[in-house]
Formats: sequence, C-alpha cells, structure tokens
Amino acid sequence: MLSHPAFAYDEKNDIFYSGFAGRVSNFGNNPDAIPLSLWSFKPDGTGSGTWKEEIGSDDPAFNHLIRPFEGYQAYGGDGALVLGGLTSAQSDEKTKDMQGELPSPGLVTLNMTTKTFTNSSAESFNGKGDAVEGQIHYVPSFGPNGLFMIMGGSKVPAGNNSLLDFSNIWVYESATKVWFNQTATGNIPESRRAFCIAGLNSTDGTYEIFVYGGQNGDLGTDTVPYDEIFILTLPAFHWLKVDYPPAHPRHGHTCNAVGGSQIISIGGVDSNSHIYSGIPHDIATSTFNSSTDPFAQGLGIFDMTTLTWTDHYIANAPPYKQSDLVKSFYTQNPQDAPPAASNPSPAPASTTSTTSSSHTGAIAGGVVGGVVGLALIAGMVFFLFRRRRGRYSKPTGSSTPKLNGNKHLLQQVDGGHTTEYYGGGKGSGRGYHEWSQHQPAELEESRPEMGHDEQLGTVEKPSEMEEPRVEMEAREAVR
Repeated sequence: MLSHPAFAYDEKNDIFYSGFAGRVSNFGNNPDAIPLSLWSFKPDGTGSGTWKEEIGSDDPAFNHLIRPFEGYQAYGGDGALVLGGLTSAQSDEKTKDMQGELPSPGLVTLNMTTKTFTNSSAESFNGKGDAVEGQIHYVPSFGPNGLFMIMGGSKVPAGNNSLLDFSNIWVYESATKVWFNQTATGNIPESRRAFCIAGLNSTDGTYEIFVYGGQNGDLGTDTVPYDEIFILTLPAFHWLKVDYPPAHPRHGHTCNAVGGSQIISIGGVDSNSHIYSGIPHDIATSTFNSSTDPFAQGLGIFDMTTLTWTDHYIANAPPYKQSDLVKSFYTQNPQDAPPAASNPSPAPASTTSTTSSSHTGAIAGGVVGGVVGLALIAGMVFFLFRRRRGRYSKPTGSSTPKLNGNKHLLQQVDGGHTTEYYGGGKGSGRGYHEWSQHQPAELEESRPEMGHDEQLGTVEKPSEMEEPRVEMEAREAVR
C-alpha cells in the first residue's frame, strides 16, 4: 500500500494506472519500500475488475527512474504527470539506504497509450523544477491537446518564504513540452500546501478551478488551518473568494468534479490540531482519536453553482452553470469574458489531484491523504467516471473563447513568442494560434528553458542532489 500515490485514468481504454509515485504507508508494520512498478486496473462493469502488472520492477524501463512522493500529480489526454516531489528510504528500493529526504526535481510523464515513461527537465518551473504538495490541474477544453495548470505548494527544502505564490500560475502544454508563465489577478489565496483542487467547463464558455483547504506548512500550535474556497476563472486568470462560514478546516484531502456542478471532497487531516509537538505520530493520533470529521464518512459535497456545501449527492445533476459570483465578475469585466458561444456544454472535468482536480492526481486519495485500499479507490473512481462520462461534451458553437482573455497573453518561459489559446480542444474544429506581439508588462520576465527531455531519462542520483534535508519535525504523518 502506498500513501501519496499517483492514480491516472485512460478514458479511451477505460483503464486505471498506479504504482509510479508514492511511498510506504505511514500505517502498518512494513517499513520497507515497495519496488517501483506500473500496475493497471481494468473495470468489468460490475463494480469489480482485474489488476495487472504492466511493467515489472526488474524492467529496464525503471533503471533510471526513482519513485517520488508528495509531488504535483495530474493526468489528462493520454499522459499522467508527476512534477517534483521527494524521495526517501520509504519511496523506492533503489533509495532504501537514503537518510532523510531528498528533492526529486524534474517532470516524469507516463504515456498511457505506449506505456512508456519520459523524464524531463522542469527548470522552467520554480527555477529548479522541485517543489512539494502543490497541484496540477488539467484543463481539457483549451488548446488542441488541453493544458496543465500548476499552482501553490512549497519549495524544497521548506523554510521561511518557501511557499509558492498563487499570483503566479505555470502553464504546461504536454504535446509540445512548452512552459508558460501567467500572472493571476483578483483575491489571491494565501500561499499554502496540501490543498485540493477541482474544476469544470461552464455552460457559459468559461472554465473554473476551485481550490479548497490546505495549510501553511507548519503543524501543531503554529498551524494556520484553511477552510475556504477560491475560484480561478479562465479565461481571465482572475481569483474570486467564496463567502461561507468556515466549519471544517483540513489538508491532505482530494477533490473531484463528479457530476453536474458538484465537487466531492474526500478525507484529509484536521489542520487545527492542538498537539504542540507537531511530530507526525502525534498529529495522526490527534486526528484519529480526538478529531471528529464534520463530513459524514469523510465525504463533503460542494455545489459550484450555488457555492454551498450540501449533505447529499445528486446522481443526475444538470450541467455546471456559472455561479452569481463568477457571472458578476464577467459582467463588470466584459473585456475578459469569452465570446458568446452557441449552446455550449461542459467539457469533461479534469480529475484530482492527490491532495491532486478532475484530472489532477487521483479521483480519490483515500480517507487520509490517499491511504486506502487501491481496489476501493478503483471502485469509487469507476463509479464516478461512469456516471460522468457521456453526460459532458466539448463546448460547441462557432465562437473561440481565448484561454487568457483580452487582458493577457501567455508568456512562454523560454523567452519566445506569446501564445494565445482558444477553447474547444482536439477534434472540436477549434485550435490555437501564436502571436509575435509585444509581451504584456504584467507578465513576469521569462527564464531560459534548461536541461533536456529523454525517453526513460536519468533521474538525478542522490549524490548529485542537494544534501538531505532533515525531516521536518512539523510534518504530519499523512497529508
């Protein structure tokens, strides 16, 4: 069993993949790392299915790869991504003698069609390509192959000013391996880690990404617990804060758009722990023995249109429509709105994150930070995807809403041209085109893309990385 696992879904072939990210669970009596391998799960339509080892641990494909954990995780199209993260003696057999934890810079991509891995430089992200406990969200309805949005989390090693600012959104186009950097405006969320993320295309041609919960990087009495929801609306790249009374702060949970306008929050850890020590074991004991989850069975349902929490799931919910909060923003800022589309309907949601969006890490990360039986996860994922699939289609109509609105152009990180993306996605008759116009002043200066991509590329060996950081006393057992 792995905690902080990567979990990806190949919608074309109705197959789930896991095993390529995570670490030994903090629960149980087996401290030894599980050999790195790739497993698939094929649902049979009855609530069960078949597990298969696609690539064994002795396969040459894994000679130069090390399993990371706590990285940014997402999947979309035919690819599953793991960005950054950590390695330790508990994450991979190849690092069983490692002391403490080391950063795992770079971007590992699984091509679910060919079942091959690519290890790429990611220095365009954060300067070094290493960070932990942030999120990637796949937006399928913009660009010919969709785009990955990267936000939040913490630099490695953690420390003062290590949290990443939500005013800076990284955008990655996996088909071309090009990075972009976008400045967001509005009510910017406070920097945090271990939050969850989910999103969906609205019937109005926009795409809203919802960020919920998280913590400020300190645990015990220094914890700043978050029980709030922010919305990043595209194409404007503008943040809005949802107004509701806080009652259930948490981190280490997962969020997923699961039908109509509904988001499901699964599990997590009580961020408001009063355990002074902040030692992982004490945090876990506090969470399980003295903290009752206000969500029944650890499941919370949030309505993206009414912006309210509810205690039930609607199986045949109507398509997601913008909330009054989002509508009000575009009414007051028509220059940032997409052109009116004729009868658009929501595109398939991107899936989460382990603590990873509809297409961000995993549809369900378990009751506490992803620690749950994989068969149970697969069953839930299968159920939710089967309900969601077929009800959503790509936006239709003759209009082509720009991803970045009329206010910004996405700035390519390698210093090249700006790029303007249009909604619709692959096969919709819409595309994207590139501009060589002036670079908007509000966009950050570009940094040169460094490193290279290579099939089954070499992950830096421990001796080539930074010195091991001391395992932070205030890190919790599970996120």
